Amino acid sequence: MSVLDTCLDFALRSNASDVILAEGFVPFVRIAGSLYPIPDVSKLAFGDLENALGSLAGESGAFAGGPWQNVEWRVRYSREAFGKKAILRPIGREAPNLASLDAPDSLLSLIGATSGVILFTGPNSCGKTTTASSYVSEVCNNRMVRAAFLDPLPEYQILSGESLVRKKRPQVSMESEISQNVRAGVDLFWLGDLTLQESCIPMLRAAESGALVVAVVNAGSAKDSLLYLLSAEKKEDQELAKALLSANLKAIVSERLLLSADNQSMVPVWEILYNDTNVSPLIASGEYNKIPQSMRSAVSEGMLPMDESLLARVRANQISKEDALLLAADESLFLD
Repeated sequence: MSVLDTCLDFALRSNASDVILAEGFVPFVRIAGSLYPIPDVSKLAFGDLENALGSLAGESGAFAGGPWQNVEWRVRYSREAFGKKAILRPIGREAPNLASLDAPDSLLSLIGATSGVILFTGPNSCGKTTTASSYVSEVCNNRMVRAAFLDPLPEYQILSGESLVRKKRPQVSMESEISQNVRAGVDLFWLGDLTLQESCIPMLRAAESGALVVAVVNAGSAKDSLLYLLSAEKKEDQELAKALLSANLKAIVSERLLLSADNQSMVPVWEILYNDTNVSPLIASGEYNKIPQSMRSAVSEGMLPMDESLLARVRANQISKEDALLLAADESLFLD
């Protein structure tokens, strides 16, 4: 059995969520949020990843690989200082429901949204794609919608209930898919992970037409998500993108995972921004640094600052105060 087969077989038998392969390091799996070395496997040598996975062109990328061990895998790779690294995750598992993810009320209230852009954001391996897939599944099962699932690299099987679903077609660009589905009267767009190569204007136009658009952004916070989206735009299009964002953004759901107080699992913490009448002008003017304060001032209206989520977890003895302080903006809230 090859090294790749050994690693993937172990991941499937142990119900791991990810396999982490990095040149110069022993392979790891992620189980319930924690990393464990794969037993009886040596460090990967330089060149081992491409020998096992095929060409890994460019600084980073993603593709569907396999079937390996009778399963297809989402492969995300990058070139690091020490060599190449790849994270493999099995494709096709059923999206969990939001209740099982311990989603906060601020997120559950968005299930009723019918238009606008909702972004799910966070760093790598924080659970954002899982949560976004679960949200789309909940919307499709909560009411009948005409949906376009345009995620080019779907990770989960999304249960669509009685909703009518159109899938992404091979060799058709995301911009063309969005445009054609807008003309077809689609109610819900699921775009998956956005990249810096993609303009955000087509999805904002779809939201402007009255559709609900859901996407994932690899960024650490609501402010970082906005900057990420705008960085993909040409200079001459940035003002248009800001204007469309300020008018059509519905919410940004940021997620992080922290080690539980008993060191047995990972606990999600959240930041949820609604685009209200105070936030919208800040987006239009590019004053993103003022958004956190606006969020803190609107807790009673359902917004959820990260500090509030952290504090609730600490008071429930779900995470340690020390770990909470790693993400906290206002450390004084955590003083006894």
